[in-house]
This record gives sequence, C-alpha cells and structure tokens, in this order.
Amino acid sequence: MKVPVIKTDRLILRGWKNSDHDSLYSLNSDPLFVKYIGEGKALTREESWRVLALFCGHWELKGFGLWAVELSEKNEFIGRVGLWEPEGWPGIELGWGISPDHWGRGYATEAARASLKWAFEEMRLSSLISIIHKDNSASKRVATRIGESYSHSLRIKDIDCDVYKITREDSAGIDV
Repeated sequence: MKVPVIKTDRLILRGWKNSDHDSLYSLNSDPLFVKYIGEGKALTREESWRVLALFCGHWELKGFGLWAVELSEKNEFIGRVGLWEPEGWPGIELGWGISPDHWGRGYATEAARASLKWAFEEMRLSSLISIIHKDNSASKRVATRIGESYSHSLRIKDIDCDVYKITREDSAGIDV
C-alpha cells in the first residue's frame, strides 16, 4: 500500500523507510520517550527494527497506520503519529510520540491534528480514541488541544490509562 504523505506548516508525515531504523532506534531507546509507552522500557536495536516492520505492516493490513514525522525544513526525523488498532484494541486510536529534543514546540499537536483531519475526511471514521498513560499529563494536553475529551479509564496490559475520545461531529468546529 502506498502511504499518503501529509504536509503541515512545519512537518511532513510520511511512510516508513528501512533507513528510518537508526532514528527510530534512537527514539525508542530514549528513557524520556518510552516512559509512558507500554512497560516504559527502552527498546533494543532489534526490538526497534520489529517496531518499524510492525508500523509498515499495519498500513498494509489495515489501510491506515502511524506515519514517520519529519521537520519539513531539515528533513529531520522527530517522531511518529497516526492511527493504530492492534488486535483486541478498544477502537481506532490516534497516537503521537515526538522526540524529547523537540518537546514544547507544538509538533505533537500539529501532527495529531493532521492525522485527525485525514482520519475523518479521507477514512470517514465516525470517532477516534487516544489511550494515554494516567500520569502522562503532556499527552493529555495534546488530546484536549485537538478537541478530544476524557471518556473513561481502563487497564491495558496491566497499565492504568485514560481514554480520550472525539467524534467527527465534535471535530466540526475545531480547526484541524
């Protein structure tokens, strides 16, 4: 499947390449980045390659997935954003993760808004969720900035999470 490319004012959301492995490994081995992801443990180089393959395969199997995020000025990889629905997941999730070196600049919000717009306009989805570790206040702020609101709490893989949700109708008045 050809992964669509989305351009925002400052970012490019694109499909994954084998050459992204080093950058993705650097991101996945950063303790600050992985703190609220899964078990909160840094990934090995080998595990990070499997994540890269997983991201590529998700697009092929589902017709949507996570994009690699680049700064458009520098073509610098800074993270990942997009849609995610592994087996047994409670819905299609909009997720984001930006390198700690680039936190506080609005990139996660900008990338998440672009993903949200694509999901509602191109895929015609009726709603999206974001599953956020209960202690991840920064991601909760991103969720509210893009129009999501708290829905409920749940445990996924023994981790307490808060679920934020947005419907297509709710997004109509939001500049995405």
